[in-house]
Amino acid sequence: MKKDSSMRVPALHCSCVLPEAQISFSRTISLDNTSPVVYCEERAENMGACDRPISWNEHVTFGPPFLECGTTIFDIPATRAKTCGPGYSERIFLQLDTEFIWPDAPRKDGSCSNLRIMPDERYGHYTAQLLDPALGGGFISACNPRQRLLVVYAFRREDFAWVGNWEERNNRATAPWRGRTFCRGMEFSTTPFAIPRRETIDQGPLFGEKTYRWLPARSTVAVRYLIMLFMTPEHFEGVSRVFLERGRARVTEAAPGSRELNVAVANFL
Repeated sequence: MKKDSSMRVPALHCSCVLPEAQISFSRTISLDNTSPVVYCEERAENMGACDRPISWNEHVTFGPPFLECGTTIFDIPATRAKTCGPGYSERIFLQLDTEFIWPDAPRKDGSCSNLRIMPDERYGHYTAQLLDPALGGGFISACNPRQRLLVVYAFRREDFAWVGNWEERNNRATAPWRGRTFCRGMEFSTTPFAIPRRETIDQGPLFGEKTYRWLPARSTVAVRYLIMLFMTPEHFEGVSRVFLERGRARVTEAAPGSRELNVAVANFL
């Protein structure tokens, strides 16, 4: 890990070599000098002589005080989705191994749960979401209207076609959770479920979308994403759209709102 003093913006570069996997991995995080924007680039090099199937996941996790039951709003441009299978959690109120359309997930009692917000219950669950194939860019957003804060991650859909939604509400009793952990992960990824690689490959595509990517032999693959922070107007309803054009990121409020936030960004994605 080192600071990169040669760049014109503050930057941090981290890297490691995984000798057993024969992969070299690095991440460079750069701060914009004038806007509340963070630029992230990751590079994976396959040092071996064979192509490798891999899963690539960005595990973005939110917690208190930003995360509040019934208040913090999570948005993604998702279409089809699926709940986790049996064995994930003893306290799960969603129907297991069931397909649905984001954000309305079917509950065991026959009702639906709006996954944009977290209920004040003790539970743990996971759902996998396919991002809209018609879009060139993907995003995840988290907004606390009471605090008037919005966080947006933007990336290329060709890099990450899936978002895993992990919700933990004082559910896991073992260490380090101990029944008192409240957090939510919005994981943009190449794969829908956190399962072993062999199982991912054997299962094949889901909803017609591939569930892993290849890291070619003796080659390097790079991905990029942006992190943006906004102060929102009062009673902001969440995010329906994120669009990058002509040096600006434009964020459109979800219905019934229609307000737009924007920030200057570099030509990065």
